[in-house]
Amino acid sequence: MPTNTKRAWLGRPLAAVVAGGLAGIALLVFSFRDGGLRAAPRIEIGINGVPMGLARDLLLPPHGWTLQLSIAPDPGIGGESPELVLELREERTGMTIEVQDELRPGPGFATLTIPAKLGMREGLVAVRARARFGDGSIAEDWRRLRIRPFQGGPPIGSRQVVHFDFAVDRDGDGRADFEQDLERLGLVSPAHPELAKALAGQVAERALARVVRAYDASDDPNRTGDPRDPVSIRFQLTPALLESERPFTTRICVGGRDPAEPGSVGHVRFDPRNARRAGDECTQDEPAGLFTAELAVYRESVLYREIMAPFDTAAGGAPFDGDPARRELVDRAIAVLGDVLGTLMAHETGHALGLVAPGRPGVGLFGGESGEAYAHAVGPDGATASEASLMDPGRRFRFEELAGASPLGELRFRPLDYAYLRDRVVLQDPRH
Repeated sequence: MPTNTKRAWLGRPLAAVVAGGLAGIALLVFSFRDGGLRAAPRIEIGINGVPMGLARDLLLPPHGWTLQLSIAPDPGIGGESPELVLELREERTGMTIEVQDELRPGPGFATLTIPAKLGMREGLVAVRARARFGDGSIAEDWRRLRIRPFQGGPPIGSRQVVHFDFAVDRDGDGRADFEQDLERLGLVSPAHPELAKALAGQVAERALARVVRAYDASDDPNRTGDPRDPVSIRFQLTPALLESERPFTTRICVGGRDPAEPGSVGHVRFDPRNARRAGDECTQDEPAGLFTAELAVYRESVLYREIMAPFDTAAGGAPFDGDPARRELVDRAIAVLGDVLGTLMAHETGHALGLVAPGRPGVGLFGGESGEAYAHAVGPDGATASEASLMDPGRRFRFEELAGASPLGELRFRPLDYAYLRDRVVLQDPRH
């Protein structure tokens, strides 16, 4: 067939999407002047926030993923708008489509979230972007992408629930282990169990808020153009009450000790492709979850000493006994411990949901395949990236990073990991 035949590519006619040409879209004006000279502009295609050179490795679903177009250098405000042409070509048939009025402009980029109505079919698709500037200069880029449907449904569904159980009593003494963890850390005296219970609730609420921030990034790392694009997971401190929710609820316990790995602050089983939708990380025969008392392994941290010294008897302090004059000190400790614990909870939840699948996309998500790096974030060369991310190997983290008090701010998912959590990356089924 002729390559430029006009028809409903990948579906029936699309009045709002298919057009004869894409002209006059005001994407951005990119100019860079140094001594009166303008640097040659460069247009690049990106997918789901993944580094440009990795686009060929992605296996994408028929819809829901995000195409990004960026031009460098960033021009700032003002100037002439380039004429942008975006072309998608189905390599199996040679049929071509041009998209009009669907790109969302943003600072330094424009995005197109592929809609279901486009009807994309399985196979290779060539994507070409061209920007023509007022001075006649042209910038181009192209990528070949592989479209494939989900096998067995997406790994993260809208019904997914994660229950953080702070009430677990592993030792069977009638008290929540987490409350006793705060006593072991020295924050509160065992003589005041009612006070330990109150502080435990405050730390739990602070930790839950940190988890929600991790999975609901406000700046949209995948550049969909949406002001908020959260992961479709509900996090809660209470059990699932509805029978219909229980098959989709993962329970992660917080508190107690791990006799198999003394000193471990937490571990949860890596669940490839989130196959165990109703996982339980609280079993006695294979302890898993978060072990808060072990945060004392960070006692050499400057920040840890700062927040805990007022309660450390060895340093001349005393556990909190409810004295209002010390309320500011205990509030500071609750905030930092809550943020640290919440970061660890977000990390371990990632494992329960399928992060980080070992191997290159689309078999994996650049996760390590052996040793401490197994199911943790690594780069294309197998090495840990220089900038810390939320799914790095646990022993790499410093207390300040877990608390969000480092120059990087709060640890976050890599764009590739975040794309997986939002069902925008398809992993190859190992059975095929």
